[in-house]
Amino acid sequence: MKKEDRRVKKTEKALAEALSKLLVDKKIQNITIRELTETADLHRSTFYKHYTDIYDLYEKLENSFFQDLDEIISYDTTHSYEDLYAHLIDYVYTNTFVYKLFVINHGDIQFQKRLNNLIEENYLKIWLQEDKKTVITEEMRYFTIYHIQGCLSVLNHWVERNFAYSKKKMLTFLRLLNDNIEPIMP
Repeated sequence: MKKEDRRVKKTEKALAEALSKLLVDKKIQNITIRELTETADLHRSTFYKHYTDIYDLYEKLENSFFQDLDEIISYDTTHSYEDLYAHLIDYVYTNTFVYKLFVINHGDIQFQKRLNNLIEENYLKIWLQEDKKTVITEEMRYFTIYHIQGCLSVLNHWVERNFAYSKKKMLTFLRLLNDNIEPIMP
């Protein structure tokens, strides 16, 4: 990775962390660039090199979050559920502030629908492929929703508890939950 790329990533991470911290107590429209850059310990000109305003930052972070998540959970015949969970756990651990910003602290219904649809559609594709099915039944959708919401709730709890479990223990736990739900799935 080039030195410039690392700086850009470091700047993005600092701004995501600062925005996440500020959004705990304020609405986005009440956050100033000055406040954001001071919280991120960056100069305003650095912010304006990358973004036009706070909404631009927020939108780019959100789009990047969905792109990253889609790459993690897209079906790949060479990966197992354990691989998927390992990548997801690593992402959440490495991008805690982005995860908190968009998943834990996000009350926007449209965002939640977008998140659930992305995960559900990928999950159902995996299920169809693995079980060699051609039709998604209503029962499959119920199991999918239950499984996804359970997994997200477990990850949220893990983040909120400041990673009380190691990544390895969390992986074991998610795999155990997955293994126990599979026998009752249609």
